Formats: sequence, C-alpha cells, structure tokens
Amino acid sequence: MPQTSSGEDYYMVLEVVQTATPEQINRSYKRLALKLHPDRNTKHDATEAFQLLGRAYETLKDESKRRSYDLIYPSLARNRPTPQTTQTPRPTPTSNSQPGALSEAAQIAALRKSKQERAARWQTKKTAFDSSLFELRKDIRRLEQQIKNLDSITAAEAAEEAQKNSWGTWLLSPIYKKAEVGEEEKACNSILRQERRIEKDMKERRLGLKKADLEKEENRVKTAKGEIDAADSVDERKIRVIEERIKAREMQEKERVERERQAKIWKQQQEERERQAKIWKQQQEQQKKREQEAAEALRKQQAEQRAAEQKRQEEQARMWQKILDDQAKHSRERYPHLNSDGSFTSSRKASTSTFRHDGWWPKMSEFDTAEEAA
Repeated sequence: MPQTSSGEDYYMVLEVVQTATPEQINRSYKRLALKLHPDRNTKHDATEAFQLLGRAYETLKDESKRRSYDLIYPSLARNRPTPQTTQTPRPTPTSNSQPGALSEAAQIAALRKSKQERAARWQTKKTAFDSSLFELRKDIRRLEQQIKNLDSITAAEAAEEAQKNSWGTWLLSPIYKKAEVGEEEKACNSILRQERRIEKDMKERRLGLKKADLEKEENRVKTAKGEIDAADSVDERKIRVIEERIKAREMQEKERVERERQAKIWKQQQEERERQAKIWKQQQEQQKKREQEAAEALRKQQAEQRAAEQKRQEEQARMWQKILDDQAKHSRERYPHLNSDGSFTSSRKASTSTFRHDGWWPKMSEFDTAEEAA
C-alpha cells in the first residue's frame, strides 16, 4: 500500500480526476514536472513540491499501488490538507473539508454518495480480481492436468518395464520372440524419461508458484474487501450519528412546539378566566349600581311622598283654619253681645285647644297662640 502518512491527495497533486487514464496521468505529470522543476521554479518550496509530484506519479502510474491508494482515497479526500503545489484545488464529490458549511442532510448525502462511489470502485476492482483469480485457477488446473499426464506416461512405462521383467514374459520368451531394443533407443528413452522428470519438476514448481500467487491474490481480495467494509462501517456510523442528532433535534423541536402549544392553551384559559372574572365584576358593579339607583329612587319616592303628605296636611290645616275663622267671624257677626264678656273667645280657645289636641298639624298651636296674643 502506498505511503500516505501525510494524507496527500495525489489526484489533486497531478491535477487529474480519480478516473483518469494512465495516458492522462503521464501527460499531466510531464506538464507539471516542467512547471515545478526546481531549476525552473524559484519558490522556496519548489523542491518539496517537485518531490510530492514524483511520489504522486510513482503511486498512480503503478496499477497495483493505485488500486491500494484508491481504497483509502475517500478518507483522504474528506480530510484533504491544503496542497503544497500551486495548482487550483480540485473539488471532490466526497469532500467534507468544511462540515460546518454543510447541512446535516448534505453531509448524509455526501456520505451515501461516497459509499456508492466506493461500491462502484470496488465492483471494478472485484471484476479485475475475479479475472485474475480465474486465470490463476485456470493455469493451476492446466498444470495439474499436465503433471497428471506426465505421471500417467511414467506409470505406463513402469508397467511396461515390469511386464517385460515378469516370469510370464520370461517363460513365453522362447515362443514369442521380440526384437531386442538397441542401445541407441535405450539412450533415447532414458533421455525422454529424464526430460519428463525435468518437465514435471518445472511444472510442479510453476504449480507451487501459481498456488502461492492464488493465495496471495485471494488475500488481497479479502484485505481490499475488508478495507471497503471498514470504510463503509465508518460512513454508516457517521450517518447514524448525524441521523440521531437530527432525530434528537426534531424531538426537541417537537417538545418545544408542544410546550408552546400547552403554554398557549394555558394562556388562553387564563385570558378566558380573566375575561369571565372581568364580566362577573362588571355584572356585580352593574347589579350594585342598579341596587343603588333603586334605593335612591325609593328614597326619592319616599321623600316625594312625605313632601306630598306634608303639603296635604298643610292644605288641610289651612282649610280647617279657614273654616274656624269663618265660623268665628260668623259668630261675632251673629252674636255681637258675646264679644264683650269674652265667651266667644273662651269658646274659640276651647275649640282651638280641642283642635290642637286632636292631632292636627303642630303649627296650628302656634297659630292659635299668636291669635290669642293678638
């Protein structure tokens, strides 16, 4: 796996996209190498920038190193530091360098998009891995079959040699004569057997190497899949954290709305109670006012009745006084001789006294007293 301890974004360094072809990477490297070479660049960090460009090119031009780098690239892209070269930074789909500027929904969308892109890249890599594994297994089966064929030839020759040296062949040799094998043929057969042994040994060695390559490739597949799963787990964990934060905020917002609703209801009820209390108070004040007005009207009516009664009594007293005066005058005129001895006066006094004690208006007594004095 490429060394990325400092977390460099090699695609950004080379100013290419992640899906760039090797030809595009080569062209971009040549262009930037001329631009950033210390002999042409007078900046103080020119050497460091040129070395970084070289590391990026060495990593991305090698297919194996590039595959390994692509497995960790999403996490590097999300936490990409400020580039050391002078090129304009290339935005990445999974960039999360400013999480505060993104809404939580955008963060979740970015994480899910990162997972989708990672899955697409893994599918491409898996296809390449499957093809490589298929070829290795095919070579292994072919070598195993070739070794098996060589073993079959060796076994057939051994069986034939054993047949030649058996008792039955020896006993029948006088009857069935076979041509003697010459020394040249024996030497040729010996060379062929030796070549087959060498060929078998070479094929067995190749078979062992192929099996080792197969095991190594299977381990690479397992490691790559494990890294993909680990990266997916990290993104899933981040998504769950964000979703839980959203859920908690929504719950808080729901509780706040409920509290406001309850407070509004309580306020409305309080206002209704205050309104009812105000209405009751107004009704009580109106009732009290009506009672006061009724009492005042009653007092006024009673006062008017008393005044009318007093006026009636005064009118009646004047009427009686007039009657008495008329009677006294008539008596004096009819009986003039009574005026000398004061009998009329005594009779008048008696009448007046009787009138005063019969319960007539008290002012009559004052009138009588004044008349007597006269």
